[in-house]
Amino acid sequence: MGSPDSPPPRAQRRNPQRRQLVGTSIILTLLVFILCYTRSPSTLQKIFTMTPISPMASPDSLPDLTHPHLLASLPSTALPKPGSPGRLIVIGDVHGQLTALDALLAKVKYNGARGDRVVFTGDMVNKGPDSSGVINRAIEIDAFGVRGNHEDRVLRAWKKLHRGGGGGGKKGGKKHVKAEDEDKDEGDSSGEETKEEEEDGKITKSSARDRSTAATLTPAQVTWLAKLPVILRVGVVSPHYGDVIVVHAGLVPGIPLEEQDPWAVMNMRTLISRSRSHSVSTPSIDSIPDSPTTEDTSTLKHPTFKPSKGREGRPWSKVWNEAQKENTKTEKEGKNKGKKEHRTTVIYGHDAKVGLSIRRYAFGLDSSCVTGGDLTALVLESASGSNSASTSDPVYKQQDSGDEATDVDEQAKHGITHRIVSVPCEDGSHNGKGGKKKHKDKGKGDKKHKDHKS
Repeated sequence: MGSPDSPPPRAQRRNPQRRQLVGTSIILTLLVFILCYTRSPSTLQKIFTMTPISPMASPDSLPDLTHPHLLASLPSTALPKPGSPGRLIVIGDVHGQLTALDALLAKVKYNGARGDRVVFTGDMVNKGPDSSGVINRAIEIDAFGVRGNHEDRVLRAWKKLHRGGGGGGKKGGKKHVKAEDEDKDEGDSSGEETKEEEEDGKITKSSARDRSTAATLTPAQVTWLAKLPVILRVGVVSPHYGDVIVVHAGLVPGIPLEEQDPWAVMNMRTLISRSRSHSVSTPSIDSIPDSPTTEDTSTLKHPTFKPSKGREGRPWSKVWNEAQKENTKTEKEGKNKGKKEHRTTVIYGHDAKVGLSIRRYAFGLDSSCVTGGDLTALVLESASGSNSASTSDPVYKQQDSGDEATDVDEQAKHGITHRIVSVPCEDGSHNGKGGKKKHKDKGKGDKKHKDHKS
């Protein structure tokens, strides 16, 4: 008779069987791996590479840095709604000015938990002291945005730097930095200019600045920037605004969103009239539209325009505004019966020389923050639930003629209204002068609106 402490005989017999099963499983697993490797060595590689991109990812494992998505749509949940506390806060060109950005968010009393959402009009980076910090803040608050000409330049520079395509030249053969008035009329461009600069063995100041900014960015930050579309379709906030679109520089009237030229959308300032026989070229890069084509009936009413990054021609925003107002007039007069005219409001940045520009269907928010001006936001919110009267700036007049009192009443009638909020900035540009403060006291409510002569 066995001891009470000894295991049952059946349990003792199971141990050898268990060990045998484990050993057989190991042998079979090894045989499968050996078979996979001998038949196709790439099979094992695929198995072990199906993991998330690491922080040290190579440029080839990141999204395409030089061919951005042309068009994306803002989630409908991000739109402000009548009677709801959530707001849509659209912010102009930050240019690495993190201190000003934080001050602006504080002034508008940004609260993500309440439903506030932020959209940037591009040019979050370059020129200022903390581009990396601005991107981090945007990621932290789960912001949306569009690619500006400076994001485009920096992404191209990052790609070159991390492929060994030029980080200042090889040892013993530094490239000459070509002097250039890169801020002359804000005439920056993107890839085409960079290519030309390097073909003649020279690097301009702006190209060197792009590389300097790119060197401060992590792969995660670059990935976030690369996913920004060129055009962000916000949607219909209210009938007063029609379809709201956010871009960095501008749009050409009469061209559907899916056919806009990405370079022009990131760089244009004016439009030059030309005959219909010279049509506007379609985008040269692949795009993935996320929403149906915008029907712009101005195609039949306006000449074809050539976009320009210079000052010749007419301001694109003025031409755009006239086209949308003509659509409104046509609808009110009962013309084109049975067909509702399409109206679109564009919110943009880019044109620091003009500064804050407010039109009925076009809001320009670049108010020269990086050179000591202001950082400006357009706040779209419920007319009945305004919770920020204490932070409101003075009411700014529209540049185009019209009954402003009627316009405000119409906004309120549809339940959504807008206001402009600005904070002063310090000169953060890398101009060799130590970033001295240039902001001048404009006086209470004294905000000038500049415009081109038409």
